[in-house]
This record gives sequence, C-alpha cells and structure tokens, in this order.
Amino acid sequence: MFSVLWTVIFVVVINAIIATIGSDNIGELAWTLWVTLIPSPASKKEKKLREVQKAAIALGTEISGVSAQDEFATWAKLNRKMDKLKDEMEKLNAGLGAQRAFFKVQVRRAVWVSTTGLKFLVRIKYRKAPVFWLPKGMFPGWIEWVLSLTSAPKGSVSVAVWFMVVDYAIKGTVVYILTKSVQGVVYIRSEKLAKVQVKAKSGKPAAEDTSKSSSESAVKSESEKKTE
Repeated sequence: MFSVLWTVIFVVVINAIIATIGSDNIGELAWTLWVTLIPSPASKKEKKLREVQKAAIALGTEISGVSAQDEFATWAKLNRKMDKLKDEMEKLNAGLGAQRAFFKVQVRRAVWVSTTGLKFLVRIKYRKAPVFWLPKGMFPGWIEWVLSLTSAPKGSVSVAVWFMVVDYAIKGTVVYILTKSVQGVVYIRSEKLAKVQVKAKSGKPAAEDTSKSSSESAVKSESEKKTE
C-alpha cells in the first residue's frame, strides 16, 4: 500500500524533527508565541512584567545618580519605590511561572501524542496491511517471515519492520546533517579567528615602528636642545 509507506515516512520525519529540536525548546517557543501573539491573561501579565522591569531599570539609573549623603530624603523615597517594583515583579514572576509550567506540561502531552502516540496508532491500524510486496523467491522463507512480523502477510514488509528501517535511515540522515552543520559553523568561526589573529600580528610591527620613530625623534630633539 503506497499510502501506508508514505504515512510511515511522514510520521518518522516528524518524530526526528521534534526529537532534534527537543520538547523543552518547543514548549518554550510555544509559550513565547502564546504570550506574544494571543490575547490572554498570561499575555497581560507578561506585558505588565515588562513594563515593571523597564520602570525598575529606569529607577535604578535614577538612584545611581543620587547621593545618599547629600540627598538622603530623595534617595530613600526612590528606594521605597524600587522595593515596591521588586515586590510587584516577584508576584508577576510567581504567577507567570505557574502558568508557564502548566502550559509546558500540555505541550509535552501534545508532543507525545504527535510522536509516540501517532506511531502506536499507525502500527495498530495497519498491523495486518503489507507496506509493499517482496519479489517472489528473492529471499529465503525465514527472511520473508521476519520481514512480515508481526501480522502482515508472508512475502510482504510489515508496518513494524518498515518503521524500524525508516527510523534508522532518517535518524542517521538527521545526525549526519547536524554534524556537518556544526562542523561548518566551527570551521567558519575558526577561519574568522585566524584572520583576526593575522591582522593583529600584522598590526604589531607597524605599531612598533611608529613607537620607535617617535622615540628616535624625541631623542633627536633632546640632543639638539643640548647642543644649543
């Protein structure tokens, strides 16, 4: 069945992508999008927290410019305001922390359903369906029996076996791509660092020459003054 073949590939690719990104990173990204784009009580708290943080930064800058000895009354008043802002930030952080934790739990559940749960569902639904048939006489009978496990007709490849083959191939491909990407990034950074080091080394003699010329000119001027 052509549809079963591509269904398994699609499910495995989705699993590989989610496993590469990580459920925690997906949860954090989903939370950021939720509080940024969708109006909700959490987004209102997040907006309020940012406003309080900006006010605290501005107030801290103002406090740093006030002398506690010369302007004690002003300094004490500003510190009381800062304490209130800190208390408000702690309350907002506590509320958002609880909502963020609950939200991430729901995201993890959705990730499980879309990965492990979907795999399980496909295996149950198509457990007796052949993904594709093997050419007759190409393999010994015991190999045909193994490839048809657990419930597919003998002489065909079952969903369970096809899942294992595709999972192995896709994971190997993802690991290879990530490895090459990391190696490329490291190589580019090393090349940039090498160029910077070469420029720094080439700039040192010029600086030394200028310092030598300046010292020589200073010595000459002193000698001329002495002769006069």
